[in-house]
Parts: sequence; C-alpha cells; structure tokens
Amino acid sequence: MNRKIVFPKVMCTQHPDSASRYISTQEEPEEAIEAAQVFGCDEYMPDYEGKATPYHQNVQIVSKFIEETDLIPGKDIFITPRAPSAAQENRFRQLMVMMSIAEANYNALEYSDVQAINEFVHPMTDSVKEIIEAQQHMVDVSELAKKEFGFSMEVPRIIPLIEDAPALLHAKELAENTLLAWKGHFGTDPEKFRVFLGKSDSALSFGHVASTLSCKYAINGICELNSELDTQTGIIFGAGTLPFRGHLDLKNAENFLREYRGVGTITLQSALRYSHKKGDAESLVSLAKTKLPEKPEFFSVEEKEEIINLIGIFGSSYSRTLRQLASVINRVADLLPQQRDRLMHKGTGGYSRSAPDISGMVKFCRTDIGKELEASMPAEDLHLPRAIKFTGALYSIGLPPEFIGTGRALEEAREKLGEAACENLLTKYFPSLAGDLNFASGYLDLNVASRFLSRECLKEVRKDLDILHEVFDLETSPEPSYRILVEMMQPDLLQAGSRGNCMDEEVSQLVCSTLTKMGKIRKALG
Repeated sequence: MNRKIVFPKVMCTQHPDSASRYISTQEEPEEAIEAAQVFGCDEYMPDYEGKATPYHQNVQIVSKFIEETDLIPGKDIFITPRAPSAAQENRFRQLMVMMSIAEANYNALEYSDVQAINEFVHPMTDSVKEIIEAQQHMVDVSELAKKEFGFSMEVPRIIPLIEDAPALLHAKELAENTLLAWKGHFGTDPEKFRVFLGKSDSALSFGHVASTLSCKYAINGICELNSELDTQTGIIFGAGTLPFRGHLDLKNAENFLREYRGVGTITLQSALRYSHKKGDAESLVSLAKTKLPEKPEFFSVEEKEEIINLIGIFGSSYSRTLRQLASVINRVADLLPQQRDRLMHKGTGGYSRSAPDISGMVKFCRTDIGKELEASMPAEDLHLPRAIKFTGALYSIGLPPEFIGTGRALEEAREKLGEAACENLLTKYFPSLAGDLNFASGYLDLNVASRFLSRECLKEVRKDLDILHEVFDLETSPEPSYRILVEMMQPDLLQAGSRGNCMDEEVSQLVCSTLTKMGKIRKALG
C-alpha cells in the first residue's frame, strides 16, 4: 500500500466575487504572497480560465516566493494553475499555460532542487478523452523543455474540474476510467490523483438543492475509490460564501465541514478574504487545517437512488422557472462591477455555456421523474452569465436563487417519493438547507422582485415561499439597509431593462455603485 499522502488544505483562488476590491492581474503575484503569509493558505491557483492572466504569471509568482520569502514553492506553498479548456477556449492558450509551467519550473530549479509546479487544473471536464489529451500535451511540453533547455521535470499531473450536475453524478466513474486510461496510455499508475468539484456552475444550471446533492454524491463516489484503488485520491471542493455557491464562511464553517465530509482541500475565494471581517479568513484557514479531511459519509445503494431522484425533482422545478428569468438576470448582471481582468467575449458571460447533457442523469432517475427533468430543460442555450454575476443579479433584485423551485420541489418530492425521502433530505442528505434558506431570507424582498417577474413566474415563486414558510421557520425580513438600497435601485434597473442598457453614464455609475454597496452588505458580489 502506498504511503499516506497529505494534500494541501486551503487553495487561495482568483475568483472575482469580492464586492469591496478590484484586483488587477498585476497585483495577483503579490496576492499569492499574501495568501501564504497573511492568510496561511498552503496552495494558490493562478487562473487562466476566461481571464486575461498574463502568460508569465506562473513565473512571476514562483520567482516572487523564491526572492522575497523563505517559502519554497512546491514544498511549503503549492502553485496549481487553472489552464483554459481546449474545447471552450482553444488549444493554443492551453499550451501557452503549459509552457509557462515549464518555464516556472526551470527558473525554480536554479534556486532549489524542488519542482515548483506539480499539478494543473483542467476546467469543465466532461470526458476521459479530454483529460488524457491535456495530460499528453503536458508530457509533450515537458519533452520540448528538456530538448530545448536541457532540464528534466516530473510531468505535472492534471486535476480534472467537474462542474455540472450530470458530470458530478459520474465523478467516480470518470476518475476510475481516467486512472485506467492513464495506465494504458502512459504505462504507469499515478501515486496520487486529485479531483476538483465545483458547486457554483451546477447550482446555476440545476438549482441549490440539486447542486448540493450532486456534489455530495460525487464526494461519496471519489471517497469510495480510495478503498478500491492503489492511487490515493484527494478532493478539492470549490465553494463561495453565499449559500448558492457553497456557503463557505467562518460563521457557517462547522456546518460546511460536516455537510461536505470527505473533502480534503477547500477554496478560499476573494469575497472571504476582502469583503468579510478582518481575521475571518485566517480563522477559517486555521480551522480547515485542523479538521480537514473529515471522515466521509457513505450512502447505500438505496440512498443513492433516492438522492438521484431528488436531484431530478429539484432540478426540473428550478429549471422551469429559470427559463423565465434569463433575460432579467442578464440585464442586471451586465450592471455589476467586473472585479478581475477577464478576456473579452461576446454576450454577457465568459464562456457561452451550453445546456448540459442530462441523458446520463435521466437514465438514473425513475422514469416519470426523468421525463419531467427532460421536459424542464430549455429548448436552446440561455447564454447566462457566469455563476458569480448570476448569483449577484438575483440577490440584487430581492430574489436569492436558493428559493427558486425549492418549495414546489419539496412538495413534489413528498408526493412522488414519500415523507421518508423528504425526512432523509432534511436530516441526512442536506441538513444545512434550513440554515442556507434562513441566511438567504435576509436578502429576500418579493415586493421588489415582483416588479421584475412575469405573472406566471411570480406565481411560482410565491408558491415556493409559501411552502418553505410551512416547512421552515424562516425569518423573511430583509436587513433594513439592504431593503433601502433594493427599493432605491429598482426603478433604475427597470429603466435599464426597458432601454436595453443604453442609460445615461451618470445613472449607470450610480446603479453600479449601489449594486456594489448591496454586495458589500451581503459580503460577496455573488
């Protein structure tokens, strides 16, 4: 049996979710130093996915650690870049990032015998084929570096990032088949293999409850692999501070660590570092280093079937309403500030994300539930903004996305799966749901939200809230300062929508400023 491997516990990321600070790409190398020396993180992720991150940032960060600190990259602090997806951006940008990894390692070996960068993240992973292809390209770049510069490095390993609910349900299968293909293609078994699971994008497509259950199903499956394979697997879990994106903050930390038992590494995103109370991030990092990884929970075959059917019910209820909200979400998202330097793209989002392939999910569901899930999916891509602005837009109109479809799905689950399944959901599968909804209810203002919704959409949301009030003791009274800003904002937002965003520049600045103040109150842009 291989020796037990200790994975990094806290990965500092470049997510643009802070409401209080814009960070340019020029500031990010210094941010990496701050992540380690101030916040205590043991991993930093330079991010090239959809971002205008300079090619040489990996080199800058590694050099800065070597020249300005006593920390050795690759030993005391791990640098783990997120490369672009060849399918979603292009292979050229992906190869450029791989070349920068090789250059950073070349520079680091002049100062120590420790390789600085040993892993890289591959976003939006859907298949074994794209993992093996990206890994092979990293091998090719390593061989080119050896030929041109005469230095050898251990080929950095790929970390697949799985981000949508259907892929999360197949996470164990994807990891297992990747390791089999790895041995067949490269002739070796990796000693360790990490999988990155994302909460935000699955929530955007399938809603808060379906996303949480999908993530927990994936965590369960990856943890099972540890007892079945020689390769040690580790899980990175990507979560933001608002419940819809994971609810990872100091106040909810104990709940979070219990909810996602089995995770070995968490992400410390920008909102927690810059928009929360000073000291919160450091305390959370300290707690994570003490407690991670928690002993995982394992589900029986019957429980897994029940979870998948719950995912189908909650996903379809959310998706039916989402279709009606897409246009207003896009309009408001365009008015939110850009807190990192992103690549220029057409439309409101970073990538134009396609509707997920749900065929595998439908196959797992009970026939009637699967058919309803299929029927709920939009006929064409909605081209929604990325998850942070998506979440921020809905909070800004007084409708936190945690509520969308949740009440009706609870009622439907009770009718189709029985009272015991609902009890399992609230006590075993997702015990933090009540806390998540109570948090979000502090930013709920249906009076304002109703001005943005169609009559049919408002009727559905009202039904959600009526049911949730019966099930949970929700405190639905918005914070006074937040309510004032929401009320003050809504005429301008409605005007922006009716004029196609062609508003006076001063009004536009006022709108953006007010939206930012609302983000500061909730301590996250989205």
